[in-house]
Amino acid sequence: MESEASKEPPVTLGEGMRGVWRHVREYKGTVILLSVLGIISAIANGAVPYVTGRFFDSLVALSRGQTLAYSGLPYWVLMLAIWAAIQIIANGIDFVLDRKRRKIDSGLQPKIQAAGFVHLLKLPLAYHANEQINAVVSKMSYASYRISSIVENTIQIVPQFLSVIIGIVLAASISLPMAGVLASGVLVYVILLAFILRPVAVMEHTVQQSWGDMWDDAAAAVQQAATVKQSVAETYEIAKVRKNLTEEIPALWFSIQKIWSNVNFFQRSIVFVTQLVIFISSAHSVASGSMTIGDLIALNGYALLFFGPFVTLGGSWQVFQNGITSAGLIERVFNRVQENYHPKDARIAGETPGTVAFEDVTFRYEEKHEPVLSHFSFEAQPGQSVAFVGESGVGKSTAVSLISGYYFPGEGRVLVDGVDTRVWDLTALRQKIAVVPQEVALFNDTIRTNIRYGSFDATDEQVEAAAREAHIHDFIEKQPEGYDTIVGERGIKLSVGQKQRLAIARAILRNPEFLILDEPTSALDPETERLVTESLHKLMQGRTTFVIAHRLSTVRKADLILVVKDGTVVERGSHDELMAITGGTYRHLYELHVGLHE
Repeated sequence: MESEASKEPPVTLGEGMRGVWRHVREYKGTVILLSVLGIISAIANGAVPYVTGRFFDSLVALSRGQTLAYSGLPYWVLMLAIWAAIQIIANGIDFVLDRKRRKIDSGLQPKIQAAGFVHLLKLPLAYHANEQINAVVSKMSYASYRISSIVENTIQIVPQFLSVIIGIVLAASISLPMAGVLASGVLVYVILLAFILRPVAVMEHTVQQSWGDMWDDAAAAVQQAATVKQSVAETYEIAKVRKNLTEEIPALWFSIQKIWSNVNFFQRSIVFVTQLVIFISSAHSVASGSMTIGDLIALNGYALLFFGPFVTLGGSWQVFQNGITSAGLIERVFNRVQENYHPKDARIAGETPGTVAFEDVTFRYEEKHEPVLSHFSFEAQPGQSVAFVGESGVGKSTAVSLISGYYFPGEGRVLVDGVDTRVWDLTALRQKIAVVPQEVALFNDTIRTNIRYGSFDATDEQVEAAAREAHIHDFIEKQPEGYDTIVGERGIKLSVGQKQRLAIARAILRNPEFLILDEPTSALDPETERLVTESLHKLMQGRTTFVIAHRLSTVRKADLILVVKDGTVVERGSHDELMAITGGTYRHLYELHVGLHE
């Protein structure tokens, strides 16, 4: 399935920079400190070639019998002392810069990933329903590394460029033509770099999107390993993984790497030509006496100083480009609006506990789509059981999801305890509700932790009491580790019935005001269904319960049955009342789904 992200336009520079700043701004104090230290380091490193040249000039003068002194101190000793002091200062500052950089790097990556997971958890279910979450998580992981790399490279390369500026001034003081040659070489390199790398941004965006989609497909196959094996589809999935991740993605990446290979070749060629011109010109100047050996050594040092950062810039540019693209892609995720858990003047309790009312509700998942619910109305009284019946896709699950505030109606109101869900504190609202789904999602953790999930303060005794009521305690006690037994990914070590009873135990422990049952017995054998049904009946006592029914034999005892068709309640009443309607929709469905099997 193609996600919305796959259709997104390429990341702009502004998006990428905002994405980087979102995560780096926490370290702005450290960055300012590093900037100041970087300036000092740049001044020191920029002065080194000049002082080195003067030192060698003093040695040449000394070898010719000339004794130069400054306040009685031999000139060569003075230059050596200045050189040593500059090196000590530069090395000390560079050590501090490196230590601080590594500290930022150590904290930044995990913090970006943590922020990503937190944000995803707070996004509405609509986002999770429409996106390939595996691909989004993969983008978060890559972005955390790449944003960290941007910071690392910036801290390293900015002082070097400041050294270049200082070096240009000092080189010009030695020989203006030679400084011009150096500056020209740098200018040619920058222009060439910008020209060659112009298409890389779009290509990088395409590669990252393709990588995300293909990685998500591969991860989905692994997560659904049981289905793959049941369908004997290993060969199909393996072939797809290999084609996508070992053929198509490498080919896409190599198309970008060829560009960087060209950059590497051209930058080396420009450095070589520039240094060659300087050496030839300098040799002529030394021979004519217009330049000293020390000047030549200083200029050669500046040639290396100039091009060192620009050679590094080739690799750093790739780091920046990749990082900007990754940061921009996840910035779009971070810009998604989170659920408003605590609206202004939110309510945490209502006037009529245990009641739910839909007042002429119309709901669409997207504005341009047809309504899933249309003028949907009903009332549920405290302790009443309400069943939603109808063919698949008529809006039953959607209606129930509105009760929990996962979505809100476009028209009309949903009232829980007499309070509009739009003004409920969502945390308080959802704490009142427990769900026993058809497909139970368990974490790869202990049985105890899975039962306690959502009721984290419950004691071990309360967990075991809930398990007894759910008829799962005896099974748990027979396990080698008892309640500390690990259930496996998504509860793969448990049967469907055992998972259902764990979900019931979890709901019992929650002690909810409202209970939602999404046909929890549809996949059970008769004996297990009997046990689960008994547990459910106990759980339903005194609670307002909503049942999404696919097997109509399970709804006959419901206090109110709502027959849903095309998003509208077309019939309502008890089982007997609905069966009495000649030609009625419920009677037709019941005879079709149940009567044929009795």
